Amino acid sequence: MGVRVGLGVVGVGRMGADHARIIARLVPEARLVGIADVDIAAVRRLAAELGVAGVYGSADELAADPDVQGVLVAVSTSRHLEVVRAVAAARKEILCEKPLALTLADTDAAVAAAEAAGVRLQVGLHRRWDPGYRRAHERLAAGECGRPILFKSLQFDAGPPPSAYADPEVSGGIMVDMGIHEFDLARWLMADEVVEVHAWGSLLAHPHLAEVGDVDSAVVALRLAGGAVGTVELARCNLAGDEVRTEVLGTSGAVHVGERLVVGEEREPIFERAYAEQARAFARAIADDAPVEVGGAEARAAFAIALAARRSLREGRPVRVES
Repeated sequence: MGVRVGLGVVGVGRMGADHARIIARLVPEARLVGIADVDIAAVRRLAAELGVAGVYGSADELAADPDVQGVLVAVSTSRHLEVVRAVAAARKEILCEKPLALTLADTDAAVAAAEAAGVRLQVGLHRRWDPGYRRAHERLAAGECGRPILFKSLQFDAGPPPSAYADPEVSGGIMVDMGIHEFDLARWLMADEVVEVHAWGSLLAHPHLAEVGDVDSAVVALRLAGGAVGTVELARCNLAGDEVRTEVLGTSGAVHVGERLVVGEEREPIFERAYAEQARAFARAIADDAPVEVGGAEARAAFAIALAARRSLREGRPVRVES
């Protein structure tokens, strides 16, 4: 193995801490050299756990570390743009959690910041790195199932996040925070664009989410440009555990992908391997001076579908997806 790429992580919440542990333990192409967060005590605890020397209170300080070549951004979505700009200004490569921002304008600004700095911008649509989903994509792309005509995908979480996080002004709400993965899969697996959505939602399991203007479950109907159709089901109330399943029906076959983590099971977290493969791909792109596979354009397209679905939910009507 050649020289390992030096990576840093900004954000030590649940996702940021998981990313840091995965990079430190499961990404042989990289070495975790720095961690940053405004909660410096939490940074010190995680750094001590992982044997990381670089402890920083801000993204600017982390990006200034000469050993850091790339930065994984895992702060709250509402702060993605400011951190992406800071890292790009330091001419460091960027792997940002989804979505890039909470508006299309800010999403475009994040992409523009990376382009202006001449750095890579990979976005954390991690399902594309899951082995099962990659096999499904390969089969569909090879034409093994004929022409894709029907898409179905669901994502059920074991329980709701805190209301402060579920707030659409913080995370984008259920359509953006959760649905963006399914909308990205629809584009990727169907090799087509979603042009119209119609969404419905309910608040039967966790009515307190009404306080922040969100729902706890939703169904979204999709219409694709080539004539195919699909559905996405989302829920924050699956007490059996986290569950993700996707099916694509073609004119001559079908693919099925599924992942479930039952509450209390002693095994790796759901999609841990996908997160590891995502980080490995990012490190390889830096080491090989190659483009990233899942960049700003893919993130923007999936985000636009999520915004249309959120608008449809609020207005109770079909909504065209903004290109």
